[in-house]
Amino acid sequence: MKRVSSYEIKNGKIMSNIIQEINEIQVHSIPEFVEKILDFEHEEDCTVYFRGEDKDYKDTAFQPSIYRNTKHLENEYRIYREMQRFNDHEFIEDKSAFDKLSRMQHYLAPTRLIDFSEDALTALYFAVETRKTCDDAIVYVTAVANDKIKYYDSDAVSVISNLAKLPLNDKSEKYYKSEKFKQAIAESAKKSLKNSHRCDPVKCFNTEKSAGFLLHEIKEEKGYFSHIIDPQHIFSVQFVKPKLTNTRIYGQKGAFLLFGLNCENVNKHIPIIQYDEKTKTSTLFNDDCYSHPIIKIMKVRVSCLITLDHLKKMGVTKPYIYTGMDKVSEHLKTV
Repeated sequence: MKRVSSYEIKNGKIMSNIIQEINEIQVHSIPEFVEKILDFEHEEDCTVYFRGEDKDYKDTAFQPSIYRNTKHLENEYRIYREMQRFNDHEFIEDKSAFDKLSRMQHYLAPTRLIDFSEDALTALYFAVETRKTCDDAIVYVTAVANDKIKYYDSDAVSVISNLAKLPLNDKSEKYYKSEKFKQAIAESAKKSLKNSHRCDPVKCFNTEKSAGFLLHEIKEEKGYFSHIIDPQHIFSVQFVKPKLTNTRIYGQKGAFLLFGLNCENVNKHIPIIQYDEKTKTSTLFNDDCYSHPIIKIMKVRVSCLITLDHLKKMGVTKPYIYTGMDKVSEHLKTV
C-alpha cells in the first residue's frame, strides 16, 4: 500500500494529509473470497470488519444515507422525531439517541450511520443481494484500531448522535434560535479549535450558545453530562459497537460508523474513501480536520459469477441475515 503525504494551508496552519492507496483485488468464487480475506494483513492492535455494497460507489462509498439527499439532511431532525412519533412502541428499549438511530437504520430511515459486520459472508450477502447488473459488487475489508472502537454509551457517541436532533441551519425552521443548528455548532467548534493557543478548546467551545443547545439534547439521555463536549468529536467519525437488542443487528454481528460533521461543509459527509477517475484508484484519506478509526482497507471486487445460490450452499440465506418473522416467512414461501 502506497502512503503519500501532502500539505495545504488551512486557517493559517500547515495541515498534513495522509493518503493511502487502497489495494483492490477481484474474486470469482467464494473459496477465492475466503482466501483473500485470510491473506489480509493488518496491525495486531486492530479488528477486521466488513461492509458489502452492491456496486462500486467510488467517491460516495462509505456515505451515510442522510447525506445522499439534500432534503433528507435538511429534515434529519424531523425524521428522527417522526419515526418515534409513529412507532413509539418500537423505541421503548432505546435509552439514547444512538440506540434510536441504530433502530431507525434497521428500518431503512436515512441516518448518519453506515453498517458493518464482523462476518465476512454477511457482507458478501449484502453485496450480492441487491446487485442489479453483472458489474462487480464490492466488499470492503477494514482494519479498525482497537483503541478507537467505542461502545453505545460513549460520550463521543452521544455528542455526534444528538446532532441528529438539531436543524441543519437557520433556514430549516424560522422559530429556532439562531445558534440552535448544526452550522452554528460547526462554526463554534472550528473557532474553538483554531484559538487553541489562547484557550483550552473544550472550555472555549462549551461557553458557546450553540454548544449549550447540543448539551441540552445530550442531557436528555445523560443527565449527569457536564460542559465537557470536545469540539474535535464534532468533526470525527466513530466506530461503534451497539447493544444487540435488535435481532437483525444480533444476527448480522453488526457494528456502525457514526459520522459527525464535515468541518469544511456541513452539507457533505466526512470523506473516508476518495476515488480518482484518472487513475481509477481508491484511497483511504485522513487529514488534521477530522479523525476516523480505520487504519487499512482492502477493496474486494465480487464477480457476478458469485451468486446467492452459492451463498445458500454455505448456509447463508435470508433468514440467516434477516431474522425477523416477516423475512423468514418470505424465504419459506420460496423454498
